[in-house]
Amino acid sequence: MKRLFNLRTRRILGTVAVLTVVTLTATDGLAATLRHHAVIRDDVVRLGDIFKGAGKYADRVVLQSPAPGKKLVLNVQWLFRVARNYGVDWKPLTKLDQAVLERSTVSITTEQIRNTIDGEIRRQLGKDGRFEIELDNQLLHMQLPGEDMPTVRIQGLQLNQKTRRFAATIVGGEGRTRGSRLNATGRFHRIIDVPVLVRRIRSDEIIGPSDVRMISVRADRIDMNALQDAEDLIGMSPLRSLSAQRPVKKNDIRSPILVPKGSIVMMVFQTDRMILTAQGRALQNGSKGDVIRILNAKTHKTIDGIVVNSGTVTVKPLGRVALR
Repeated sequence: MKRLFNLRTRRILGTVAVLTVVTLTATDGLAATLRHHAVIRDDVVRLGDIFKGAGKYADRVVLQSPAPGKKLVLNVQWLFRVARNYGVDWKPLTKLDQAVLERSTVSITTEQIRNTIDGEIRRQLGKDGRFEIELDNQLLHMQLPGEDMPTVRIQGLQLNQKTRRFAATIVGGEGRTRGSRLNATGRFHRIIDVPVLVRRIRSDEIIGPSDVRMISVRADRIDMNALQDAEDLIGMSPLRSLSAQRPVKKNDIRSPILVPKGSIVMMVFQTDRMILTAQGRALQNGSKGDVIRILNAKTHKTIDGIVVNSGTVTVKPLGRVALR
């Protein structure tokens, strides 16, 4: 009886052992799944990035990652060969099976690069002024690994203030990949504020505060005689009609006409002891302080007078005789 029990026990244990072996073999032999699209967040590609269920070789490096912003397509022949070499239980479903690997990416824009150069130029020149950066390559940008910080810095900057040109070495992120360094060249232009007219002003009008506003322009794009202070424009009149939204030059304006040509004026001769007055007709336009020719209405003699205000001129001592 005891012998029969031992025999049955050995048979049961043997059956369990066989089942255990079969189960372990089946577990080890689970088919792997191809990752048709994978985003890689490292400098290298591992077997587990390509196959789900790659087993004990999942961490094995099989190739370099594509460059940031680039893709790598693995065809079915390459996939099958690698799977076989590492004992991965995978077979293609079709001859068109493939895996597309894409490196995770963070972008540094042209605007970020331009702003960084602008800040460094202002730091080097020690000025609070504003500058416009004109890059030779307007499409300049960077693609960094996704694990990098999206930062950019200047490693070196050379300035030529005479030609207004610069050359800069730009470093993006940690600067550890091939595409994270580049050279940027271009020009830098100082930005200034100038007054412009908000509407068209005729030559017979006087420019008021509401007719003027300030705009920002590149210093190299305006005439060297352009006005830069609104106060120099307010209260003046154009020599000829002026268009809106354009910088105004010093020789575009004058003091307003207080005595129009042909108008009747009061001529005044004054000393400490007396004041003589007479009417005359202006032979010229005159602004405040201008010396103009006047025809005495009574004597028909001409005399020089200095415009003091609207309709009034003072005459020089030598002109006293002409008042009579």
